[in-house]
Amino acid sequence: MKRIKIITLCAVVVCVFTGCTIGRDGGLTSRNEVPEINNHELFDYDGPFVSPSGQYEAVIENYDDDGVRSYKLFIVTVDGSEPPFEADLIFRARDKNYVYWADEEDIVWGYSGDVGAYFWVKEDGFWVEKSYADHQDAKVPQGLKDARPKYFE
Repeated sequence: MKRIKIITLCAVVVCVFTGCTIGRDGGLTSRNEVPEINNHELFDYDGPFVSPSGQYEAVIENYDDDGVRSYKLFIVTVDGSEPPFEADLIFRARDKNYVYWADEEDIVWGYSGDVGAYFWVKEDGFWVEKSYADHQDAKVPQGLKDARPKYFE
């Protein structure tokens, strides 16, 4: 019995130091091993990725951040009339991530379990990134509040 406890403890220590976790199928997988899938499928969201006005779309792209599987957010015009905007925020694949459009405005919100909530609003023709921590009076989309109620208390 003591040997089983020691082996289990060793396995846990190895997992902690190598970034492994137990997968949904019970197998041991690296946190950075995320299957190649279509846009949006690893993000939880409620509603379309097209903005309320229908002018913009939030696009999620795979991104390698020094060997860490991640995602980048781009905002593009549906008609292609403007160059894509690339957000500075990096969403790590191993964190819980959400992307929502504001309920009534063309403001896109992103939540990362690593760095918190940010939103992007177009001001004077340019997309501007703002931190929710610095703008707690901002109107958070209801779906995001429902997904992370304690964060937005």
